[in-house]
Amino acid sequence: MYKAVIFDLDGTLLDTLEDLANACNYALDKCGFPIHQVEKYRGFVGDGRYKLIERILPVNSKIPEIFNKVLGLYDEYYEKHMMDMTKPYDGIINLLDSLNEKGLKLAVVSNKPHEFTTEVVKIIFEDKLRLVYGHRVDFPTKPNPATVFEVLKNFNVTKEECIYVGDSNVDIITAKNAGIKSIGVAWGFRGKEELEAEGADFIVFTAEELEKLILS
Repeated sequence: MYKAVIFDLDGTLLDTLEDLANACNYALDKCGFPIHQVEKYRGFVGDGRYKLIERILPVNSKIPEIFNKVLGLYDEYYEKHMMDMTKPYDGIINLLDSLNEKGLKLAVVSNKPHEFTTEVVKIIFEDKLRLVYGHRVDFPTKPNPATVFEVLKNFNVTKEECIYVGDSNVDIITAKNAGIKSIGVAWGFRGKEELEAEGADFIVFTAEELEKLILS
C-alpha cells in the first residue's frame, strides 16, 4: 500500500471550470475582447494562470500591457468569486476521509496560484490534506517536479511509496518527471483519451475506483 498521495486540484478533486471561465471572460469583456464558451476552457487550463491568460487572448493582443491588464482583472474577479460554482467531484470527500483513516499522508500540488489554492482547499476540505502547494513566486510550475520532491521530503517517503493523481497530460508528465507512478482521473477537464495518450500508469472513472486502487 502507498504511504502518500499527491493530488492535483482543479479537475481532479474540484470542479472549478465554471469559476475559472467566468473570471477569464470577465477580464476579456472588460478589455473589449471576445469571450469563450465554458467548455473551451477545458483545453486552456492546467499550466498555471500565466499560460491561461496567454491562451485566451487574441493572437495579436499578447503584448505586456494588455496581458498584465487582463491578468489583473482576472485575479481581482477570481479572488471574489472562486467559490461561486466550485465543488468537489462526487465521492471525493469520502475518499479523502477514508485515506486519512487508513493513515495515508495526503497533499495537493497545483498550478493554481498558491494563495488561491490554500484558500479554496481550507474552505472545502478543511484539514483533510496535510500539505497544500499552489504555484509560488520563483518556483517552477508543473510539469517541473520540484514541488513533488518537496512533498516527498516533507512526508519522508520514497518515490515508490507515493502516487500522483491528476486529470491532464501536465499531471502525467509531472509524475514521470518525478519518477513516481500516476493515476489519471477520467472525470476531469481533459478525459480518458489524453491520459491514455500521455501514458498514465492507471486510469480511473470514479472516486470509489480510485480508493480501491490506492489501497490495493
